[in-house]
Amino acid sequence: MKPFVATLLLCALIALGQASPEPASWRYVVKLDSLGRASVQLALRGVRTRRVCVDMSGSGRFVHRVEQLLPNGKLQALPMTGECWTLAASGGPSLTIRYEYDLALAADAFGSADYVQRLGEAVTFSDEAVLLRPDPLPQGRPSPSIEVEFALASGLQVTTPWQRLAGPIPRFRLDAAQYDGGSYITVGTFRSLGTISLPHSSVELYLIGQSKASDQALRTWIEQATRLSDDFYGELMPSSVHIVLVAMSGHSGAGVFGTVMRPLRPSLVIFFGADATQLSLHDDWLAPHEIFHVGNPLLKYKIPWLTEGVTTYYQDVLRGRARALSVEETWSDLWDGFYRHCQKDGPSLRTESAQLRRTHHYTRVYWGGACLLALVDIDIRMESHGKRSLDDVLKELRRRSLEQPLDEEDVIRFLELSTKKGLVSRYLDLPGTLPVKEILRSIGVEPISPDRVQLRDDAPYASIRRAMF
Repeated sequence: MKPFVATLLLCALIALGQASPEPASWRYVVKLDSLGRASVQLALRGVRTRRVCVDMSGSGRFVHRVEQLLPNGKLQALPMTGECWTLAASGGPSLTIRYEYDLALAADAFGSADYVQRLGEAVTFSDEAVLLRPDPLPQGRPSPSIEVEFALASGLQVTTPWQRLAGPIPRFRLDAAQYDGGSYITVGTFRSLGTISLPHSSVELYLIGQSKASDQALRTWIEQATRLSDDFYGELMPSSVHIVLVAMSGHSGAGVFGTVMRPLRPSLVIFFGADATQLSLHDDWLAPHEIFHVGNPLLKYKIPWLTEGVTTYYQDVLRGRARALSVEETWSDLWDGFYRHCQKDGPSLRTESAQLRRTHHYTRVYWGGACLLALVDIDIRMESHGKRSLDDVLKELRRRSLEQPLDEEDVIRFLELSTKKGLVSRYLDLPGTLPVKEILRSIGVEPISPDRVQLRDDAPYASIRRAMF
C-alpha cells in the first residue's frame, strides 16, 4: 500500500473512532390505570450517569420497586441512597429503569401541586416530584431532549405545558432546561376553556370542577390578567402559558391561591371561588400576581425579595395603569402593604429572604420586597430625570437572564447602575424601618391612615408619581 493511501486510511479510521457520541436524551412512558398510582419506564440514551434521583425533597418515599432492565432481559432491583437509586451498570449507551409512584399517598402527604395534589376527579403533580432524572442533570446547548408518553385508563385526560407531538397517543417533548425549571402535569377529568391569543403570548386554559361563573367570564378574567403582563413584557413574554383553574367550593372570591412554575414554557395552577359569578381585576390581585411571575428574570437560585417583591409591587401598579384601580386606590393598597410589612423593626430584608423557607415570613418578604423595589423605582426615575424606571431595568434583567441565569449579586449590581451607588444593598441590609413614608411624601403620596392615602400635587416630585401610573 502506498504511503499516501495508508495515511488517508489511518486518518479515516481515527475519524471513525472519534465520531461524536450519541446526544444525551431520555424518554418516559407513564402508565396510569387510575389516579392513585403511576407505573413509569425511563429509557436513557447517550446519558453517562451512575444514578437516577427525584428533584423534590421528600418525594423519594413514594417511589417503589425501582428496577433496571439488564442486557439479559432480567430486572435488577436498585439500591436507594437518600433520594437517589444507584444503577447496576452505567457504561452502555442506553439503559432502561422501571418504577412505581404512589400518587394517592403522596397527595395525602403533600396536598400541594408543587408535589402531588388531588383535585376532585383530577390530580396535579410536579414533574420534578414524580419523574426520576439522571444525576447530575445533563446540561449543554442545545439542552438534552426529553419525550414523555402517557398511557391512560379510559376516561382520563392529561395536560401539560410541553409541546404536544402529533398522533392520537398523548406524547410531549421538552428538554432538560425545562425539566430543571419544573412543570405542572394534570391528569383526570377537566375541561378545556380554549386558547386565549394575545399579541405576544397565548394561554391554554383548563378548568377543574364546577363554577357558577360562565366559561366566558373565566376566560375574560384570565385574559385581562394576562394582558397586563403581555403589555408590560412585550416580546420578552413567554409565547405559551399553560393555566389550570381549580374551582373551590365554599369560596365566593375570585383568586384564592395560586402557584407557578416559571421556565420558558410556564405553567400555573390558580384556585378560585366556585361560587363567584363576577371576577374583576378591581377585586382580584392574585391572577395578575401569578401571571406576572412568568416574565420574571431567570435566576440561578431563588431570590424571594426580588421575585416576590417585584411581582407584589406590579400586581397593583399594572392594575392602576389599566384603571382597574383608581390612582388613589392603587397607592392606598400599596401603602397598606408597606405600612404593615416594610415599616416593622426586625431582621433585614436580605436576612428574612434567605431564611424564608425556615421562618415562613412570607408577607414580610413579599411586601418588604415590594416596598424596597417601589423606592428603587422612584430613585431610578429621579436619577434619570424621568427617562428610565424600574420597568426598563426589569426588562433588561429579563433579557440578560435569557442568555445566562442571574444570581443575587448580578441583580443588585445591575439595579445599582440606575440608582444611587449602594442604595439597593443598603436597603437590603438595613434592619428595621426603611424611609418609605418620607419618600412617598416627596412624590405627593400622603398617608392619612394605615390603609389610606391622599395625593398632593404640590409635593416636590409629584411629577414622578404621576408618571408611574
